[in-house]
Amino acid sequence: MIVLARMATSGIYLLRGASRDLQRTARQRAVREGTTLRSVLLRGLREYAAGTWTPQPDGDVAEPARRV
Repeated sequence: MIVLARMATSGIYLLRGASRDLQRTARQRAVREGTTLRSVLLRGLREYAAGTWTPQPDGDVAEPARRV
């Protein structure tokens, strides 16, 4: 389960439940696409807040299978 936990009034958040492999892979894709992981997450939050994106109703989002 992925949980956003508020850490400080400065807007720093800890994302629990995201494996290091998932974070690394997402960061690498962001770099390849000329953006940052921060920008990707902020866009997702903005789209969710605006009602233009809705997550799947199953609750938890499974991480993709690891490549061998």
